[in-house]
Amino acid sequence: MVEKDSPSVRLGWRFAVGVVLIVGGYIAWTLIPVAVATDLPTGVKSALTALLGATPLLTKVAAVALMGRPAYDLFKRSVLKSLRLRASS
Repeated sequence: MVEKDSPSVRLGWRFAVGVVLIVGGYIAWTLIPVAVATDLPTGVKSALTALLGATPLLTKVAAVALMGRPAYDLFKRSVLKSLRLRASS
């Protein structure tokens, strides 16, 4: 059972938002064909496409800044522990 004041409870929302940011950054790539197909001027299309193309990198930087070291430690403890358990079985 997880205690109320444990690090996983305090960092749970940060970890969740960080994961959503990273996944959302990759989903933004699917909007590039939509941006190209619009009737916007060429310069606007280019800027919008460049922004959508850079979104995965930008969201990763934001996620790392939001999550911080404690959330990374939580990730190592939980996810890597489960991977080790699966590998050993």
